[in-house]
Amino acid sequence: MSISDFEGLICPACSNPLDEEFLAKTLTCSHCKTNLKDKKYLAFIEYLILHGIIDVNFFDHTLYGEEVGRTTEEEELHDETDPNDYEDTSKRINYDEKHDLKEVTTDEEEFREWDGIEEDWQEFNKKGETDKNNK
Repeated sequence: MSISDFEGLICPACSNPLDEEFLAKTLTCSHCKTNLKDKKYLAFIEYLILHGIIDVNFFDHTLYGEEVGRTTEEEELHDETDPNDYEDTSKRINYDEKHDLKEVTTDEEEFREWDGIEEDWQEFNKKGETDKNNK
């Protein structure tokens, strides 16, 4: 073995040197016959693509099947919010149940004593008009 053998590519499965021309044709190791076109060796394949040794289609289902398989509807439906990330503040809020809205309420007896409650509303309005005319 020469020094140039150590400077070349090494098989990620068996650690033996790889021939670039053989890799470009078959993408298998000539020593252990391992098919390197596998998700397990994705980083190695991307290294080979980066250096221009091989050309792999990014729509190849053997390598990128999961990423390509997702549809746009699945991406839209994927909810990235986690309800556990948000603090439940309802337990910390102290509600004042005896709040005073300063509302004026009328007593029932006082309401019944009001002039005109038993009259028809039209008669009451006529009575009011006659009072205005008399003044």
